[in-house]
Amino acid sequence: MLSECFIASTLASAKTPASASLRDVGICLHELQPSATLRSTFKKSSTTPNCLAVSASHIFAAQSEKATVHVYSREKGNQEATVPFHERIRSIAVAGRNNGDIVVLGTEGGRLILWEVCTGRQIVTTASHLRPVAAVAVDPTSNFILSGSSDATIHVWSLVDLLSFTKSPVGRESQPQNSPIRTFSNHRAAVTAIALGHSTGRYNIAVSAAQDNTAIVWDYRTGHVLRNFLLPANAVSLTLDPVDRACYVGYEDGSLQSVDFYKDQSVQHPLHDPSLQTTPAQIPAEDRWLPPSADSGVAHTLTLSHDGMVLLSGHENGKVYSWNVGRRKYASTVADFTHPVTNIIMEPLSGLYQQAASSKRVLHTVIKPRFDHSISEKPQFAGTIPADYEFNTHILAAETFSGSDWFMEAFSNASFPTSMLEQGLAELATMGQPTSAAAATPSMSVAMDIDNPAKDSQIADLESEIATLKQKVSVSQTARQATTEEVTKLRSDLANLHDYINELQEKQEQTQREKIRREARKEERAALRREAWFAAEKKGRNGDAVLRQLELEEGSETSGTDDQSSDE
Repeated sequence: MLSECFIASTLASAKTPASASLRDVGICLHELQPSATLRSTFKKSSTTPNCLAVSASHIFAAQSEKATVHVYSREKGNQEATVPFHERIRSIAVAGRNNGDIVVLGTEGGRLILWEVCTGRQIVTTASHLRPVAAVAVDPTSNFILSGSSDATIHVWSLVDLLSFTKSPVGRESQPQNSPIRTFSNHRAAVTAIALGHSTGRYNIAVSAAQDNTAIVWDYRTGHVLRNFLLPANAVSLTLDPVDRACYVGYEDGSLQSVDFYKDQSVQHPLHDPSLQTTPAQIPAEDRWLPPSADSGVAHTLTLSHDGMVLLSGHENGKVYSWNVGRRKYASTVADFTHPVTNIIMEPLSGLYQQAASSKRVLHTVIKPRFDHSISEKPQFAGTIPADYEFNTHILAAETFSGSDWFMEAFSNASFPTSMLEQGLAELATMGQPTSAAAATPSMSVAMDIDNPAKDSQIADLESEIATLKQKVSVSQTARQATTEEVTKLRSDLANLHDYINELQEKQEQTQREKIRREARKEERAALRREAWFAAEKKGRNGDAVLRQLELEEGSETSGTDDQSSDE
């Protein structure tokens, strides 16, 4: 059965839990659809916003007011390890599409810590931020890291450069080691949340919110600002629509609001329209979605269902609210954890067949981080892999399907299989054509003469393969014949079009010549009239009468010419 679940974390408080099952519980796996049910819990955890990260095999929770990270095994259902660090962790994220091989941690001292969970390798960046790292986000390609801080700046880091054993990338010799590649400083107050788009192309977007009541949409690959939205209040949480049509913000008073990117009328994509990028957009305060009760508290976290129609929000009063995106209002209360809900992460859909190639390995046990100063500080070791660098994981066997199970083969494919499309085209091409029974007669006679079952099966497979090849050949011949006929027809049409264009040009030139001749005759007659009028006036005669006489003579000559042309 298809089901949709989310993982929520809470912050420890002095409140008594609503039920005994939630006693000392800090992380919960909760089902959203088809029914709202608590599936499992993990105890002894207290996390602040942006301090929860989830991979396919583990849950990483940075503890509040402590320099430790609790690691929970989802396979075993218990706490696997407690990992200490040299300073407090203020934000956390996971890089790696399927297995979460890299854990990115933002520290209170303004640094980033990269932890390879399969090797235990630990990398610490420079203190590029002046204040704690409040938010960390990894782009869908796992190539870039965005870190937002209370110092109103957002740094863009190259994950590949940070993990590389060669510490002098090409073109970055002048920069310090493990430093950001770009800094975004358009905010004027502390950054509170960062959300990244879902595109893996070159033009993905980032949305960042700060305490200056702004939400800025920008391109993190170039640092170029796309839109600037002026919010009615301070946004503390952000999430993006599954197809990046809009973003949703949560405020300190518990209300929510939708910021639509496609609301403005624009010829091109609104985010990439230069005429809209220079003008900030004011978001009306009356469009906010109000919570069901006044004591809901801060909307610490937001997440969307996979279809983008249900919005979940975690609040200070310990409740998880469900909002109807289409109607833009509160729908129901999904869960009540008593303690403040600080993080909600939506899980991948379960109940659908997952292709085996999407997850070729699994991590059973994480390796605690270790930082070897002797290796990192000696320049002669730059670019070399340490001798004790070991990769620990479990390789899964690839799942295969027999050729006869065409349904599972098509169902597990990312798109329509090529073989199925070719077979369908071949059937359409051969539809209506008479079938030849003579071709099947020899193979049938041979099959009857042989009694060996193995040979019979082999012959049947060969006949099936021959039939498939014949269908492909028929499709290719039909397509080639159709293409040849279309090219011939196009060439004929092109030749006729050239002839028609030449004919039109000749007629146009002839018309222009006739027009020039008529204008010349008209000017010549006008000159003769003027000369006749002046000559008549000098002789004392009436010039107008002479002109009328000339007009009569010209009219008779014109009619005579017309009669002659008509006779010809």
